[in-house]
Amino acid sequence: MGKIVVCNIDAQIWQSFFLKQAGAVGMILIGPLATDNGFNLFLPTALIGRREAKELKAYLKIKRDPIAEIFSTMTVLNTRPAPKMAEFSSMGPNIITPDIIKPDITAPGVNILAAWPPRQITVTKENFDYYIISGTSMACPHASAIAAIIKSYHTSWSPSAIKSAMMTTATMLDNIGRPILKNPNGSPTTAFDYGSGHVNLVAALDPGLIYDFDSNDLIDYLCGIGARPEQIQQLLGVFVTCNYPLIPIYNLNYPSIGVTNLVGSISVHRTVTYYGKGPTMYFANVEHLEGVNVVVTPHELIFKNYGEKMSFRVDFVPHDNRNGSSMLVFGDLIWENGIHRVRSPIVLKFV
Repeated sequence: MGKIVVCNIDAQIWQSFFLKQAGAVGMILIGPLATDNGFNLFLPTALIGRREAKELKAYLKIKRDPIAEIFSTMTVLNTRPAPKMAEFSSMGPNIITPDIIKPDITAPGVNILAAWPPRQITVTKENFDYYIISGTSMACPHASAIAAIIKSYHTSWSPSAIKSAMMTTATMLDNIGRPILKNPNGSPTTAFDYGSGHVNLVAALDPGLIYDFDSNDLIDYLCGIGARPEQIQQLLGVFVTCNYPLIPIYNLNYPSIGVTNLVGSISVHRTVTYYGKGPTMYFANVEHLEGVNVVVTPHELIFKNYGEKMSFRVDFVPHDNRNGSSMLVFGDLIWENGIHRVRSPIVLKFV
């Protein structure tokens, strides 16, 4: 028995501490991110959204002695559907370089309970050995660990090769086989929400094909976004000159394809490296791309040896009549050989 206090989300950890000092036995927090975020608190707490808050406030107005009960926390396993994109996730488009799709990939990053370095809360004088965190602070360690595992299996792979393996094997589907949705309302998502998809470690260890690039490609990329030679020298420690004509950003050998300011037809070039066993043939397939004709040349890639490289071109020819208005379209380029499915998201913006 005791008082349960209703509060808006603010500095909730301090709210719970001072309410506990004042004799409260529980707290109800109101906030827009109720379906996503968990918090580390000093009191039993229920977290509700704005809609539930309206019902609660109406109840408090008509009841002289309102009654509430906060039940013990229960861990729910095998949640379906999952995963879902967090409402607070950093979404695209990429403001600095729109032809590089943002984000690259997604990883678990909501309400992650993990070990925590010793940290004393100044007011409470208490230490936490474990903490619950959401956001890039948790998604990044998951992705980094997966990259480290891939490196341990493929010690000669470059960072770009590892990144390619993670991106081209990621999934856009949840655990019931449907497209990943977004919290809090289950709204549809695109590559601007999840990038290439949700990371899949097992698949990333054996991607089949890799989109690789080196420092020379990155220099061309920096030149393409307008970096001056002296700026590039600050990064590399040596003076370089840009090659002219400049290589378009969308032709960086990236595992995704993004083209903005698309007027008329355009050709995008990529090179893949084969990391498989024995001879094989990959076939190209383009999915979900509306309002544009797509031709992949060659349509078949025949590999004989491990580490062999082959290049291809993707031609985009808009055909949809937009009456002069701009339009975003999303799709996928997929290379398949019956064993591997190497998928690259495509985002085109017609102007």
